[in-house]
Amino acid sequence: MRPTSLDCYIYLRKSRSDIEEEKKALSEGYTYDVLERHRSQLLDLAKNEEHNIIDIYEEVVSGEYLIDRPQIQRVLKLVEQGHCDAVLVMDLDRLGRGDMFDMGSIYRAFQYSDTLIITPTEVIDPSTDGAELLFGVKSILGREELKSITKRMQRGRHASAKEGKSISKKPPYGYLRDENLKLYPDPKTAWVIKHIFNRVIEGAGRQQIAQELDSMGVVPPMGEGLWCPSTISSMIKNEAYIGNIVWQKTKYTKRGGKYQQERLPREQWKISENAHEPLIPEEFFKRANESYSGRWRPPTKESSELSNPLAGVLVCKLCNRAIRRFPRKNRPNASLRCTYPGCKGKQKGTTFDLVEETIIDALKQTTNQYELKDDTDNNHYENTINIKEQAIKKYNSELKETKEQRNKLHDFLEKGIYDVDTFKERNQVLSRRIKKIEDQLDQIEQEIEEEKIHQKQKREVIPRLKSVLDAYRQTEEIREKNRLLKTVLEKVTYFRDPSWTNQGQFEIKLHLRIK
Repeated sequence: MRPTSLDCYIYLRKSRSDIEEEKKALSEGYTYDVLERHRSQLLDLAKNEEHNIIDIYEEVVSGEYLIDRPQIQRVLKLVEQGHCDAVLVMDLDRLGRGDMFDMGSIYRAFQYSDTLIITPTEVIDPSTDGAELLFGVKSILGREELKSITKRMQRGRHASAKEGKSISKKPPYGYLRDENLKLYPDPKTAWVIKHIFNRVIEGAGRQQIAQELDSMGVVPPMGEGLWCPSTISSMIKNEAYIGNIVWQKTKYTKRGGKYQQERLPREQWKISENAHEPLIPEEFFKRANESYSGRWRPPTKESSELSNPLAGVLVCKLCNRAIRRFPRKNRPNASLRCTYPGCKGKQKGTTFDLVEETIIDALKQTTNQYELKDDTDNNHYENTINIKEQAIKKYNSELKETKEQRNKLHDFLEKGIYDVDTFKERNQVLSRRIKKIEDQLDQIEQEIEEEKIHQKQKREVIPRLKSVLDAYRQTEEIREKNRLLKTVLEKVTYFRDPSWTNQGQFEIKLHLRIK
């Protein structure tokens, strides 16, 4: 199946036979413009397959080699920089019929940037073995020449990175990339990145976050399957989300015929700061990474008997580390306290039973508050959805009308109402308008989806809280109590000032998994 709706350049070039045919037509008393004919055919192709024509490049000079043809040089440079999805040509040999060096340069430009070559009869994907054979460059270009070309491309990539441009094969999840290789937030996925960082700051682990995203129906970066904990880890460490472009983090050394990768220290990284709009404030980024690196597993081995139902739930308000439970000899009640040296003299413990009872009472109060708010929230939800659905109808109507206007441009060009320059100008204006409308539609649809997920979660809050409270009272199993609390609580922060003398005088704050 042929691809559709791609951003494309059109490249036109006369062959020697075309020039001879034009001369013959002229000698017989009529004109025959090959480029005009080819342009019309490729524009019809673009119209039928709904491609967006970014620009049209016509080679007005004849030349066997790339160095003699400035327009193909411009096209290849734009292709290498990733400015388009495909190039439309009448035939593959229109791109070049020079020596193997030229053909190798053309092939690599399209291969490295994953750009398609589309003709009226075929679609060539340079990443396939067949395309490599078609270009005839397999095992022909010398290793040193290939290395030289690769180095030049790397220098170009590094120069682009210094300018704050994204040089990765794909933009980071949560971002899109414009024609200048600058990143900007993706309306469909930017909220996911913010959600991940918030959850990490709240104390959630990567496995837990991955499972939550799967349960919410969020599609992972690969486009299919399930979220991987390692993906969450890499996102938390990715400085692109605070507006930085980072490159040269690794070095490759060839040893024994194989390349070995070595991670460089941060001092040797190349960083372009404030390169694009950040999704996460720098302070959030630091807090998330501190929380992530500071996470530790439950304070008991799988083979050990859990003795604290608050394990992995209760944390110190000052250091965010676990509050530990300590049995006391000759006393019926265990104590709780933070063992981090930095909190010594700033925080003191209290009786375990008092804290446990306070947490259960706080969950009861939370349940009552949700029951009181339920009716009001339902009315707000219905009004919000109705407003957004009306906006979608409006934008869909605008989108249909604008696409129809863009389709008419081809008719105006064919009838001579527009010349090529006017066509290109109007096409670019309408394409930008279509892109803007589509982005607005995507954003509103994402907001509706988020609102529905949020409403669903809220509807589940009350029965879940009641179920946990009932089950907690009925069971004596410590591990089961711990599991129940973790189904509704991310964590509970604890603080008790050293000057407070009453055992029951302390502060706790619940951080619910369900909002």
